[in-house]
Amino acid sequence: MMYCVPNRLIAAAFIVMVAGCGTATETIAEGDRRLSPAAQAQLSENLSQWVAEYQAQDEIPGVAMAVVMDDGILLLETWGDRDLAQQLPVTPQTLFHIGSTHKSMTALLGAIAVDRGLLEWDAPLVETFPELTLADPDATENLTLRHLLSMRSGIHSDAEDDFEVDTATPEDLADYIAELELFSQPGDKFSYSNLSVSLAGYLIALAERPDQDPFPDQDPFPAHAALLQSWILDPIGMDDAVLQRSDALRGGNVAVPYRWDDTEGDWVTAEPEDFDDDVLAPSGGLKASVEDMAAYLITQVQGGVTPGGDRLVSAANLAATWEPRWGTYAMGWEVADYPDLWVLHHEGLYDNQLSIIGLLPDYGLGFVVLTNSAEAAENLIADVTDYLVEQVERLED
Repeated sequence: MMYCVPNRLIAAAFIVMVAGCGTATETIAEGDRRLSPAAQAQLSENLSQWVAEYQAQDEIPGVAMAVVMDDGILLLETWGDRDLAQQLPVTPQTLFHIGSTHKSMTALLGAIAVDRGLLEWDAPLVETFPELTLADPDATENLTLRHLLSMRSGIHSDAEDDFEVDTATPEDLADYIAELELFSQPGDKFSYSNLSVSLAGYLIALAERPDQDPFPDQDPFPAHAALLQSWILDPIGMDDAVLQRSDALRGGNVAVPYRWDDTEGDWVTAEPEDFDDDVLAPSGGLKASVEDMAAYLITQVQGGVTPGGDRLVSAANLAATWEPRWGTYAMGWEVADYPDLWVLHHEGLYDNQLSIIGLLPDYGLGFVVLTNSAEAAENLIADVTDYLVEQVERLED
């Protein structure tokens, strides 16, 4: 089981950031490309029609989309059903599994921890956690938070294949990583790793509780969940979002995952992958509504200021999560290759639900699409960033 982005993104060449787009810090502070009110209204109308056509054409059971600009919402709309059998429509509060789009939230936790002086992006983690070990002593001495969150820790994506995730605890995760043969030294090579980002999530939680027993003798899963709630979900106003599957089901307004059955000639409920106390939750465990994600994106495009106007994180440390140090994968974000326009995005695929979030920082714009069938929504998710960029650049003129 993996939280992942589709293979076409994992396999993409990771190249140097597009020249001319500026650094993350500059863009947060100085991005000044804006759409007129008329252009914003036209963008919303065009996107709504385009997604509606895609949903009907590809028979996607349920879709939710939001587009934000600065501190406002340009578009928040839903299409189709969260439950086909009961004919229950998707609503703005329907919970979808957001998959690896959650990784940017773990990176945001890291940014807040750096703000608070609990950790540093580029300081060896062993200085804070002397018990942390890797199979290679040099790697142990050099591993940093940035390495883990940018997936340049030396942990290969294939390492997840032999990890018994269904029964593992965070201590099991740490023990498993401690024995792995690394495929590179930290910082040298990229490999998409849920293990790496999940370890980062637990270390951040442990750094926030220095008076507790040292890692890995305590179970940091509850601490991580509590930290996500208190540092991100509550301040931003992500009122529907939950980590635990049982909490999502208890609320009732949950998108059912679907797959196509050739024998039935119809959509059938996919076998659920999600479960409570998933050790890889920091890499993609959150269930969230499109309203939740709109609030999250407003916080991102405002440089760390929540929809309520409170500063959650410094612009500088939020910018660090956006800006790749090596290649085009930053920390929970990938820089897309568009001439003269800086675009960040990340896909999420888990529990047969496919999603994407993205930022166009120069316009103060963010977007999210949530769906409940990865099979049906593949083309929509693959095309939405291109379509949005095309529309924005055309309407700016």
